Amino acid sequence: MNILLVNDDGINSEKLKITKEILSQFGDVTTIAPSKEQSAQSMALTYGGTTYKKIDDNTYSVDGTPVDCTSFALIALGLKPDLVVSGTNNGYNIGIDVRYSGTVGAALQAQYFGIPTIALSSDYKGTKMIFSELKNTLQFVFDNKLVSSKYTININLPQDSFNESKGVMMTKIYSLVHPYKPALLNNKYIPNRVYEWIGDIPKDSEQYAFLNGYTSISKIKL
Repeated sequence: MNILLVNDDGINSEKLKITKEILSQFGDVTTIAPSKEQSAQSMALTYGGTTYKKIDDNTYSVDGTPVDCTSFALIALGLKPDLVVSGTNNGYNIGIDVRYSGTVGAALQAQYFGIPTIALSSDYKGTKMIFSELKNTLQFVFDNKLVSSKYTININLPQDSFNESKGVMMTKIYSLVHPYKPALLNNKYIPNRVYEWIGDIPKDSEQYAFLNGYTSISKIKL
């Protein structure tokens, strides 16, 4: 299997490197990532084109957005991956966050071109769950034939505060949180990331899985 790995945290992300090592157990991996962090870019692209750097035959950095990385791979390089994986993101993509996420945006760009996609996200506090849960979660996805060109698989690994995942939950995306509590300081707007839960949390939601130590898997369509 030929796998294209992209992200929004940048080419130097530790989680990108770990994810590549794990994905290499499933196929041949080509990594194309932004030269610097491009979080919350959604499906933004750079008008007029971007520059890039070839690090080795299977690794490139692009001076642009996550979507630019996907487009560079599929159009400029003419790659034909069997699967595009975006992540593993440094932080969760749950609820309304999937609409802002550069991680998800890069995957949706590949979905637009008819390629099966997976978006991966994890606790920003560390890498514990990537090491302990990512390989088994990917194996679950492949064994159950969940990958499809019709939607993006959105995976959120459990919080690192849990010893291990309590299992995999097939979840739905609910916009149940107000994602930002803004602050104004010295004429600067600062979006402090404080989650405020609104109402009851459905037991089939990503939020429920997040709070209770499960790995969540949702499907996102363009």
